Amino acid sequence: MAQENESSKIKALMKNEKIRELFWYFVFGVLTTVVNFIAFAILRNTLHAEWPVNIFGWSFDLFVTFLNSIAWVVAIVFAYVTNKLFVFHTKGNVVKEFISFVVARLFTFFAFEVGMFSLGVMVMENALHMPEDDILIELFGFKIANVFIIKIIVAVFVVVANYIFSKLFIFKKKKDSKEEAPAET
Repeated sequence: MAQENESSKIKALMKNEKIRELFWYFVFGVLTTVVNFIAFAILRNTLHAEWPVNIFGWSFDLFVTFLNSIAWVVAIVFAYVTNKLFVFHTKGNVVKEFISFVVARLFTFFAFEVGMFSLGVMVMENALHMPEDDILIELFGFKIANVFIIKIIVAVFVVVANYIFSKLFIFKKKKDSKEEAPAET
């Protein structure tokens, strides 16, 4: 009986449009992050190069930021399609929405995926003496390197910022003319 009551509470909660939107944004945000991580891992494990640079006396491999950028592009395409179709359900101009989506994502890309990510890797390697390639954990046969600590931290900031941009600027729903008209008394 208690389980049935909890189930009905969840159903009632999911009828609320804002809760349902946040739920699906979270689900597809997690999936987008997984797409980003998988693309990054595949690229990192298949493409081997180094672009060493020295920034403020700290050594840094710029190639890892390049791979992170490619993974970001893959994730952005996935995110736009899922956000439009399954989260915000907008019927607006696809080209205009996509351009707005990409511009907002470029902001979060440079602020977090490049800036915060690169700074995080430099701090991890130079201040904390944790080389990016050192294995942090092995999980189900996958070797997870230290660099993924930074990817996880950055992902939290990216998801929050992207939701704010999506909700406020990109996937705005047009109000019905009924809602805009003043109520008659």
